[in-house]
Amino acid sequence: MNTPAHAKSSSFSLFITFFAAIGGILYGYDIGIINGALLYIEHDINMSATETSLIVAAVLGGGALSTLVTGYLADRFGRKNMMITAVIIFLVGVAFLATANNYDLLLMGRVIQGIGVGIITIIIPLYLSEVAPKHLRGRGVCSFQVLLTAGILLANVIAYFFAKAGISWHMMFLSSGIPAVILGIGLLFLPKSPRWLVFKGNIKQARHSLEQVYSKESASQELDLICNSHKKSGSASIGALFQRKFIYPLMLVFGVAILNQLTGINTILQFSATILKGAGLHSDLSAISGSIWITVVNFIITIIAMLLVDKVGRKPLLSIGTAGVAIALVLSGFAFIYLPEGMTKGIIIGIGLHLYILFFAIGPGVVVWIVLSELLPNSIRSIGMAIALSLNSLASTVLASSFLPLVNHIGYGGIFIMCGLFTVIYFYLAYFKMPESKGKSLEEIESSYSENGPSLTAQQAST
Repeated sequence: MNTPAHAKSSSFSLFITFFAAIGGILYGYDIGIINGALLYIEHDINMSATETSLIVAAVLGGGALSTLVTGYLADRFGRKNMMITAVIIFLVGVAFLATANNYDLLLMGRVIQGIGVGIITIIIPLYLSEVAPKHLRGRGVCSFQVLLTAGILLANVIAYFFAKAGISWHMMFLSSGIPAVILGIGLLFLPKSPRWLVFKGNIKQARHSLEQVYSKESASQELDLICNSHKKSGSASIGALFQRKFIYPLMLVFGVAILNQLTGINTILQFSATILKGAGLHSDLSAISGSIWITVVNFIITIIAMLLVDKVGRKPLLSIGTAGVAIALVLSGFAFIYLPEGMTKGIIIGIGLHLYILFFAIGPGVVVWIVLSELLPNSIRSIGMAIALSLNSLASTVLASSFLPLVNHIGYGGIFIMCGLFTVIYFYLAYFKMPESKGKSLEEIESSYSENGPSLTAQQAST
């Protein structure tokens, strides 16, 4: 193993991480704002259960579309240029939502926002994994998830106060343009990914990018590693996905991407106020208030997980998190089925949702972005992440779009138990199949995959 390169301890490194990760706020704000707005949109626009579910799922569907092509576009035009494009698309979606007066415009705005968010979900973790020093990479990528949870919390708080003050739901959507503008301004000052620059043959500029986060000597060592890895793995292409040595990491990453959504996280967060109303909290403001506390837990625990991920490791956190999520979902499901409707049931379900969010935040919430960005080799990282996140968005879209119709057939309890069973499978992958990548460079992780399969097994990686 190569000697770890020492990164500069500079405010510029923090600047890079913070402004890139602000994209997480956009994603989180988009998830959170619909939760409160949905209760008031229905007063102005008549929607069936299926149409309401589609409004929630539209962002996820738009993301599924954009993630399919984002990997290719990221390799062609660069990570930074695609982040700027995502901001512009997102702001167009905000304009549609802020002026929507019928269902079609509302749906169109949500889809356009989803396209922007879909680009962000690939590009920012990819960018952070390629720019951040390896001993800080886990926390750097996790900062995206921290600000994502901050965006969800912020959106719920704003929705609560807007609703209490009687401000139109249009303004709830318009407020999401503020973090997009901040991100757009910050992006102008971020360096390009050194690994993308090497991929494009611009070695001189790659060295300059590396020297902004490493000392000159360490930057040279890191550049040599990147160049050697690029020579071995070659150019990114769809055909590279089918190399035998890449099958294991691809299947693992695809499985994690799909199962992360089948825990129900995006759907439950976007419908949490509706779920709490269905559990017995009949006041709109009480339901939104309950959602706020759920997002507070999500935000706080995500910060704790970010501090632990480079110390404890990815594998232990994901294993503990998925086990806890499965238990919380199944127990909440039984509470929905067997407890009589009323305030007591609402409180118990609220506690179950808090535990669900707590365990999701400590494990899947932060680790999924690291797994997607670390375990894929350089030559297929952007394309592999594009496919993985498209599958992630597709799973989330299907679940969200069928959520309310499913409630009518199997109830909230049935949905919670179903998601709990999917999470049991997720735990199996995390505990028995996933290698530990803590403290390893992206090139060291890639070198662990041989032509005969992964030489870095879960057991070897944890020792």
